[in-house]
Amino acid sequence: MEAITLSREVLEWAAKKAGLTLESFAHEISNRDVTRQRIADGVMTPPQIEKLAKRARVPFGYLFLPNPPDLPKASIPDLRQTQDPLPLSEDFYEVLEDVSAKQTWYIDYLTERGARALEFVGKFKGTTLKSYNDVVDDMRKVLGITDLDRSRSPDPPAYFSRLSAKAEASGVLVIKSSFVKSATRRGLSEREFRGFAISHPLAPLVFVNGKDAEVAAVFTLVHELAHIWLGVSGVSDVSPKNNSNIERICNAIAGEILVPMADFEKRWEKQGEEVTALAKHYRVSRLVIARRALDRGFVDQAFYERVLHASKAVKRDGAPTALITIPIRNSKKFTHTIVAEAMSGQVMLREAARLLNVKPDTVVALGKGRDSDG
Repeated sequence: MEAITLSREVLEWAAKKAGLTLESFAHEISNRDVTRQRIADGVMTPPQIEKLAKRARVPFGYLFLPNPPDLPKASIPDLRQTQDPLPLSEDFYEVLEDVSAKQTWYIDYLTERGARALEFVGKFKGTTLKSYNDVVDDMRKVLGITDLDRSRSPDPPAYFSRLSAKAEASGVLVIKSSFVKSATRRGLSEREFRGFAISHPLAPLVFVNGKDAEVAAVFTLVHELAHIWLGVSGVSDVSPKNNSNIERICNAIAGEILVPMADFEKRWEKQGEEVTALAKHYRVSRLVIARRALDRGFVDQAFYERVLHASKAVKRDGAPTALITIPIRNSKKFTHTIVAEAMSGQVMLREAARLLNVKPDTVVALGKGRDSDG
């Protein structure tokens, strides 16, 4: 079959969208060194071009352009109003596009089944720093959060799992991932963003950047859930120095839910500046404890800054199996739903695989409850 010479720049662009390099794509589809080199040089047959287009999820004709197309990006309000925030990267927008596709599918799924709007979404629009406790009370009620959730969670990751399960049971899709789609080589930056929320009356969604420390994820999750109650979509850095009024309100809500001030005051009187011990008790980061102490006037800004500079990301050891990680990085609720639809024949297997960023046989493995290479 006659080969065609295409723009290397366009082919590299498409390979990147597929989570690959042009060279790795060449190794993936051919065992012959000659063929691999031709592809790396931008010379491909129509079937090879079609394969790359499908992997990149772009129209076939785009690969014949002289330059990469300037495609419109998915958009979301940028609420990161700290000094000199990092520009939102292509990786971020690809993640946003990916989770938006999941949310859109799930909205259509719920609409076809006559689902009703969730009452708590946007219930507290217009909330101020003086009235945020009403949001705290409602979130605790809807999510069913009690002190037992914390005490029964041996560590922050377990606490995150418990809280995210409650959020999904209430109707919120919770996604946590540390990389773009299934491309483990394309890690997200915690300095760029901590999370984001996309409000919707049927299927609100929150995303937590798993690249951040495990102990920080709990606060980010509750912060993003607060966005849903306020009905405000946006990307966050959850920094206490954020100048955005919405972000400060969401920080205050998350702080009160996770570290109730009345209880915190009593424990501070007994333990003083034992920040590490208090952080362990509340299953949050030392920085959250220092912030609560600063808000209450127990410590000064210099104390808080020392804790801030000493804070380091702590990563978990071990590599969980795909059977565990795939539902987490796609939302357990969403994964269960689309896998069930695929296994019953309501959704094409390759469509489910596309939305989960896995291979079709992995969808089958998830449906059968056994592991597979994602």
